[in-house]
Amino acid sequence: MEIVSTVDKEQLVYDIFRELNGFIYHGITTHELCYILKDKFRVAYKYCCDIIEELKIKLDMYCPDREHLYYVDQVVPNGKKVS
Repeated sequence: MEIVSTVDKEQLVYDIFRELNGFIYHGITTHELCYILKDKFRVAYKYCCDIIEELKIKLDMYCPDREHLYYVDQVVPNGKKVS
């Protein structure tokens, strides 16, 4: 088994993206998402904003009030429409 002491940002975002299916939802707050990143993925607070920005791009989300994240087409990752 090989132990890697560092992971590049893209790989970390990809790994988090794969695991977020049960945590992220239409209208989640950036504060709550940052808490999930810190609690579940052990991401340091100073990196949360960068990772959230990457996730917004990968998940096709926007943040009009700088607090809540919404899916652009209002389809969540499991394929169900949000009303």
